[in-house]
Amino acid sequence: MRKQLLLVLALIVLVLTMAGVVLASSYRTTLVISKSGTSSDSEYTLQVKVLMNYGPFGGEQPLNDGIVQVYGPNGQFYRNFTNANGIVTFVLPAGEYKVDVASLHYTFNVDLNQNVEATLSYAYLVS
Repeated sequence: MRKQLLLVLALIVLVLTMAGVVLASSYRTTLVISKSGTSSDSEYTLQVKVLMNYGPFGGEQPLNDGIVQVYGPNGQFYRNFTNANGIVTFVLPAGEYKVDVASLHYTFNVDLNQNVEATLSYAYLVS
C-alpha cells in the first residue's frame, strides 16, 4: 500500500513537472512585424506596440510611457513614448531603421517601404 502511494505521488510530481516545462517553454519574447498598406506620399507610418507578458498566469499589459527610439539610415534620430495602450507612432521617410525599445533594452530592424505595425510581447519575470 505504501509503495503504491509513493508511486502515485511520484507520477503526480512527474506530470506537474512536465506541465511546468511546457508552460515555461511557451513563455518568451515575441516580435511580430506586419505590413499594413502603402502611403500616398513619400512618408510611411511605423507603429510600435509594446506589451509586457507576465507569463501564463500573469497575463499581458501594455507598457505605458516606454521610451522608443528610432535610428534612421542617414543618422536621423527620433524618440517618443508609448501611450496608455502601449502604442507609439512615427511618420518617417522610406528606409532601413533600427528601433530601440530603450525601456526594455530590446532592439530590432525594420525596412520601411510601406506602413508597418510591429508588436513586441516582452517576456518579463518579476523577481
